[in-house]
Amino acid sequence: MEKILIAGPASQILGWKIAQELSIEVINTENKTFPDGENYLRINIEDETIFIDKEVIIVQSTGPSASGNQNTRLMELFMIIDSVKRMGAARIIVVVPYLAYARQDKIFRPGETQFANVIFRIINSLGINELYTVDLHAPEVLDECSCKAINIDSMKLLADYIKTQGAEDIVVVSPDKGAIERSKAFARNFGENIPVEVIEKERDFKTGEIKMSGSLDLKDKDVVISDDIISTGGTMASAIKIAKASGARKIFAVATHALLLQQAKYRIINAGADVIIGTDSIDNEVSKVSLAKIIADYLK
Repeated sequence: MEKILIAGPASQILGWKIAQELSIEVINTENKTFPDGENYLRINIEDETIFIDKEVIIVQSTGPSASGNQNTRLMELFMIIDSVKRMGAARIIVVVPYLAYARQDKIFRPGETQFANVIFRIINSLGINELYTVDLHAPEVLDECSCKAINIDSMKLLADYIKTQGAEDIVVVSPDKGAIERSKAFARNFGENIPVEVIEKERDFKTGEIKMSGSLDLKDKDVVISDDIISTGGTMASAIKIAKASGARKIFAVATHALLLQQAKYRIINAGADVIIGTDSIDNEVSKVSLAKIIADYLK
C-alpha cells in the first residue's frame, strides 16, 4: 500500500526526516489561531483524492506551542486525523513523540481527573489504526488505546550520543525514587555495573513545591541526570546542585522530552550543568538526538 506522511506543525523537521528514512512523500500543513482562540489547520494540498486508499502517517508532537499551549497541538493532531479520514485514507498511523497530559495518569487528590486516559479515549473515537509514542511517562496508559499502540524507548540513542561527548567514569543519577527503574535501564546502555545514585524528593501535591536532598558518591565522576521530561527545570536544577556539591566533574542534563519552559535553561545551566541534551520530540536548540531512524524502523 502506498504511503504518504504528513508533518504536523509541531514536528516539521522530524516529520521530514522520517519521510526521508522511509523514502516516501511528505506534506506539510498550515495553521493559525482565529481571534476568538479557535484553531485552524489545513493540510497543504490541492487535490483531496491523493489520500484515497493510501496509508497516511501523521507525525505531530504535542508539546507546548510557541504560545505555551499544548492544547493547540492536540487540536491540530485531531484535525489532521479527521481530515485524512474524511478524504478516504485506507489506514491512519499516528506518531506522537511527546504526548501531552501523559503525566495526569493517577489521582492524587479528591476531585482530580485522570485525563491521560481521556486523551486515549478521544484518539480511539477518531478511528486510527496504529499509534506510536516515545518514552511515555506512564506506559501502562497505552492499555486505554483500542488500536495497536507502541511506546518507543529512546534511552540507547541518548546514551550513544553522550558517549560521543567523551564522558568517562559515568554515574547515572535518578532525580527521584519514581525514576529509579528508568535510571537503571538507562545506565545499562553505558555498560555493565554503571552505578546509579538516587536523590530523595518530596512533593507537596497541593502547592507543587518540591524538596530534594542527598549526599552522593560522585567525586571526579561524569554524571548523567536523566528524566523523561524536563518542564520548568526545577527538579533537574535541584538534582544538579546536589551532584555538583557531591563532587561531580561534568554534568549532563538529559531528557527525552526537553520542554524547557519559562526559565528552565537558565536554571539548569546556572545550577551547574555542562550541557542539556534532548531529542527532537521537541523541536528546540537542545534537540541533539534525532528519533527519525528509530521511528522509521518501527514504521517499516
